[in-house]
Amino acid sequence: MSAQKTSETVASLNFPSYAIIGVSSRYILVGGGGGSAKTGIKNQFDVFELYHNGVQTVGEKVLSYDVGDFCITNMVGWSGPIAVASKKMTAPTIFLSLGLEEKCVLMKLKPTLRSVKSGDAPIERIPKPKERGHSSGEVRKRRSSEKNAEEGMTERDDTKEEKPKKKFVNTTLRGNKYFSFDTEKVSETETVFKKKKDDEAYQKCCRLSLDHKVLVTGGTDGHLRVWGLPDMNKLKDIKGHDDAVDDVDIKPDGRQIVSVCKPTRECCVWNVREGKKFIQVALQTNGVKYKCFRARYGMVEGDPTKSKLFTISNPVVGTKNPAVVAKWCGQTYAQEKSQQLAGSLGSLALSDDGRYLATGTMGGNIYILIAFSLQQLREVEAHKTFVTGLEWLPTNSHESQMVRGFSDASVLSISCDNTLKIHHIPRRGMVPVWVAAILAALVLFGAFLLASFLGL
Repeated sequence: MSAQKTSETVASLNFPSYAIIGVSSRYILVGGGGGSAKTGIKNQFDVFELYHNGVQTVGEKVLSYDVGDFCITNMVGWSGPIAVASKKMTAPTIFLSLGLEEKCVLMKLKPTLRSVKSGDAPIERIPKPKERGHSSGEVRKRRSSEKNAEEGMTERDDTKEEKPKKKFVNTTLRGNKYFSFDTEKVSETETVFKKKKDDEAYQKCCRLSLDHKVLVTGGTDGHLRVWGLPDMNKLKDIKGHDDAVDDVDIKPDGRQIVSVCKPTRECCVWNVREGKKFIQVALQTNGVKYKCFRARYGMVEGDPTKSKLFTISNPVVGTKNPAVVAKWCGQTYAQEKSQQLAGSLGSLALSDDGRYLATGTMGGNIYILIAFSLQQLREVEAHKTFVTGLEWLPTNSHESQMVRGFSDASVLSISCDNTLKIHHIPRRGMVPVWVAAILAALVLFGAFLLASFLGL
């Protein structure tokens, strides 16, 4: 299957990004930074509000927060009480868990209504469309310091922009008012500890339970620690691996945890209540050694009591052998299906209803598969370098459907190329929004000509 040549650029970032989370149908957060080295690149997270401008999905930055000396490499988030400005204007209170070195920092983002300043008139930029019918759309600029989406261009396309035209009415759905967020640091907890004096200690991964009551962290000391939210009281400390924990996930019913340790090539499932290993899953191959990189649970038909485990693995030595996506029974953890893919896989995400799987490669491509059969649906040439994070937008929310342009499902991706992109799975027989608009205009024009001809 040939790679799809285009994807929509939602926003441009000014820092290397390593973590992405969606906290509602419209709000997403991207975190990363330049680390502790004095490179001039801040360690920060940005909050984007998503909307559809009639051509593509666009993200507008409503908050940028500097976290200090340490880069954000992992984070989770969830939404709380909803702030309401009007029937059409709402925003959630956002709670964040940030992995900053050996500590986990909890933050609260409270929505606050703000107005566009008189000197910051929205600007509509309409680039000239180029070859192969690549879509281009409008992106407004609220503040001169913000750099917004790149009008749907891919990185391989160059466009010439017309002179910006100032408009008196805001071009987004919200009008001249918008929600930003006030930040509050709630707590700071050490989640990883040094085994020896000279050892490094830092949190490498964290995941949130479906009910937002439990947080699991893993790091360089090999332990899996289970925390109760929002107080960060330690519920369980599991000595999981002899080396660093690279990835964790919580089963939708909350009873089990899966962990990945790349140095020891282990992927293990643990019972939360007893803190004991339930099983270690092993990929069935024809003598080729593979290393598990990521593991995620996916619900079956949106039912939390029914789930499957999905893993991505790369060959230990060489690139002659393909990478493997595997599906495992959620009860016995027997291997049910596998799919071979070209390239080296590094990121993994399942849609909230469990229908679709996305995995990103070190080369910047993204594979989208049907989770049930692991059939490859499409391959997208998304980024210039490796994909660092993937996040599906909610599938059943009407608000999310509007943001996605009524696609069947959509997944966001980030990379160290400083771009945030989105990739849509169109509904069968669905006509793109811009095509529908053109057809409607043609019908109206034809009706006007007919009425003039008939003298009506």
